Amino acid sequence: MFKRISLVALAGFALVSAATAQTFPTKPITVVVPFSAGTTTDVNAREFAQVLSGIAKQNVIVDNKLGAEGALGAQAVLNAPADGHTVMFTSNSLTVLDPLMKKNMPYDAVKDFASVCTFARTSNVLNITGASRYKTVADLVTAAKADPGKITFGYASTVQRLAGELFMQAAGIKLTGVPYRSSVQALTDVGGGQVDMIFIDHVSATPFYQTGKVRALTLAGSQRLKALGDVPSASEAGVPGYQIQVWFGFYASAKTPPAVLAQLRDLMSQALKSQTAQTNMEKRDLIPLVLCGDAQTRLWNEDLGVMRQVVTRAGIQPE
Repeated sequence: MFKRISLVALAGFALVSAATAQTFPTKPITVVVPFSAGTTTDVNAREFAQVLSGIAKQNVIVDNKLGAEGALGAQAVLNAPADGHTVMFTSNSLTVLDPLMKKNMPYDAVKDFASVCTFARTSNVLNITGASRYKTVADLVTAAKADPGKITFGYASTVQRLAGELFMQAAGIKLTGVPYRSSVQALTDVGGGQVDMIFIDHVSATPFYQTGKVRALTLAGSQRLKALGDVPSASEAGVPGYQIQVWFGFYASAKTPPAVLAQLRDLMSQALKSQTAQTNMEKRDLIPLVLCGDAQTRLWNEDLGVMRQVVTRAGIQPE
């Protein structure tokens, strides 16, 4: 009798578990973007939200939460119910660089967030004022060596700041960093000549390229981008040390139930591998990078190790 009751109970539990898994999501999914509208993170999130909505059969809402260089958006995700319906979409600046470059954070990115899926990767670009007298990287480096600290760069995230620091180390020059609340404002000031340059991806800068107010001078790493075919890589420009990996991913609260995380990852994976998502990435000259769960966590940990060495070599102290 006990065995029959136990079997019935187990069967009932299995049915409830299956029903729970099948009904996720039960309401709209909110994708928190901790950066301003118009940035590459925001644009990618909005395009992908449409694809995910079709796969999940629920509305997917993109919510820009600005402040504290992205920390307020991250905190908003952690403060939401840990039921998989609120996730963060961000570049590795928040999950890799912030833990290395900031102290007294209100959360521990590595412990408090769980990997969902990566999205894609791209290149960081050195962008200067369109009317700048610096036509090549050599022009810029020569001027910076002649007058250390006079040339300025704006930054609105740790990845932008670190890219500037890396460029200084690689070129043997001194620049002056100017912090901003948003990348759009920093780009606007670069276009207006209030600051000389910004290290940011080409997607965010494209509207400014189109008006001629901002110009791409060189790309991080050793590869060119199709979208910027005439712009040399840092290796070609003589500054091979300017190399930084920018990748994007989705994260949920680490308190999210494993069964819900599994379902969320499955939905994300389907959406990311869809033809529409792949076409959107190609259109924006992004390199698809679909790694979910443990695979994303491995990339995260590897990047943390690499960037920890870079930060140490650059002599940057957490602030």
